[in-house]
Amino acid sequence: MITPLFSAPDSFARRGLDLLFRVLDDVMPMNGSQKRDLPMACRDLSALLTTERDGLSRPYWTSPRLTSAYLRYFLPWNLVRLSALLPGLNFGRVPESPLILDMGSGPLTLPLALWLSRPDLRSRPVTLVASDTTPHILELGRNIFDSLRAELAPDSPWTIRTMRASVTQAPRRLYAKPGSLWMISMGNVLNEMEERRAKPGHQIVDRMRELLENAAAMLSDDGFILSVEPGTRQGGRLIAHLRKSALGGVEEEPEYEDLTAFALREEQAGRRFYDEDDDFDDMDDFGLPPMFTPISPCPHAGRCPMLDRRTTAWCHVNAPAEHAPAALKELSARAGLDKDSISLSFLLLRKLREEEEIAAESAPSRRHRVPARIVSDAFVVPGYPGRARYACTPLGLALIPHSSHLPPGALCEAWPTRDKDLKSRAVILSLEEPAQTDGRENGRKSFSRRPFPEKRPAEKNAKRGRAQNLPRSEQRENVPESFRRRPRRSSRKD
Repeated sequence: MITPLFSAPDSFARRGLDLLFRVLDDVMPMNGSQKRDLPMACRDLSALLTTERDGLSRPYWTSPRLTSAYLRYFLPWNLVRLSALLPGLNFGRVPESPLILDMGSGPLTLPLALWLSRPDLRSRPVTLVASDTTPHILELGRNIFDSLRAELAPDSPWTIRTMRASVTQAPRRLYAKPGSLWMISMGNVLNEMEERRAKPGHQIVDRMRELLENAAAMLSDDGFILSVEPGTRQGGRLIAHLRKSALGGVEEEPEYEDLTAFALREEQAGRRFYDEDDDFDDMDDFGLPPMFTPISPCPHAGRCPMLDRRTTAWCHVNAPAEHAPAALKELSARAGLDKDSISLSFLLLRKLREEEEIAAESAPSRRHRVPARIVSDAFVVPGYPGRARYACTPLGLALIPHSSHLPPGALCEAWPTRDKDLKSRAVILSLEEPAQTDGRENGRKSFSRRPFPEKRPAEKNAKRGRAQNLPRSEQRENVPESFRRRPRRSSRKD
């Protein structure tokens, strides 16, 4: 069974994307010289947001030139990728009158995408609170939304409210009763949280935990958090750490100042080879009670294989871009920034109900299929047929040869084999059921059937104690058995 992640925008969303440039000309008009400079402004802003981020000494919203470039290039491309992603996400039962908080909203990018691509939400009386530290860009976003609604669906009963607040402050400043929020959404927020540290020594994982605790207090039972980041190495690592924090993970002894430094160091250092029985993620600690469970793209609730320090892979998927408006494609080509796909990393979390625990997952058997989420482009692997893709599975990182035909980000089922990729140590999966054997190994190494190592009881919980100011016994009583440590394997040979 293969379940695609992305879908083509429906006729309503395509009309909205085509109408966007005319709306932008009304909301933020440009004169002749500004129009001629627009491709160069798009290139300059792209460099600031990627290779020259040190130049962002102040928000680019303070520059009309860069604001116009963002609205006409980055906003439409973000809407294209989100309009392909959002229809396929399972939000469960939608309340009659949903309350949504969009944090770090900017020009209401995520709210616009939800309204354009989710008819089940568009027809309901949604109250959406958009928060940001820059009121000016929030008002521009509200004007864009109102103009699109007036043209496409004037009867849509959405209420848009704006609030000036940082990401960590927004849930506390929301004028609503605890437990009344249905969903919290964040677009391109985590990378800014990492770069704008609150104080020295205040790690990004600590700020994520604080964010999740504030969110959990305001979300209803079965409420959701949706976070979308660029599909860069930094974005993928941040998403993986948000997931880890949601499951009760803390970083006891951070080795690097931030996740970007860690990612760059790993990429520059190259690969290393490890013994077959080495445990990965050995310094991880899941000593805090989990607050959320991952819904998508994760096919399991175990440890994230992308946080294995021996892998340089990161979780990302490429959204198709063939449905981008003609005006956007033309501007992108003039700016030298044209593209045929858009890479993104995302995470959909569901709040755990009171007394609910994450079900312990049994180790999959080689004789049974395992769910696998495609998390890479297709590439050639010497010694295997066709082109392969990386996948995330309950067994950890996996490699599926001859899988280039699978849609990007698709969820499929595959059979484990006894092989491992020598470079990434990923388990080799097969899309076809392997032939029955007589049980002999045929000279190949078998992979471990444990998807993740059990954790050893922590001896030092200083940081965990500071996080909640609770006795160790109380902090660990709600932690699922599958997230606890086991004794470290000795490397000494007797």
